Amino acid sequence: MKKLIAKIANLFNPVYKVVYTTKQGHTAMYTISKPKHSNEFGNVKEGLETAGFRAHCYNRDGVRSFRYDRIVSMVRA
Repeated sequence: MKKLIAKIANLFNPVYKVVYTTKQGHTAMYTISKPKHSNEFGNVKEGLETAGFRAHCYNRDGVRSFRYDRIVSMVRA
């Protein structure tokens, strides 16, 4: 029964697994909520209108920023 409830909850609130490399070169996997275009951000110093997105990270239980150029892979869990 718990698995069925989890699957139904996953349909309405999809979860994604992201393999991400930090600025320091560390690679880790994070579980995040579905990325949205409305949560995208830019970088004025680099001249980028869109550099990444913000999403809720379940590993850290908070909002995190992820740059597109540092994402190794992203799949729906």
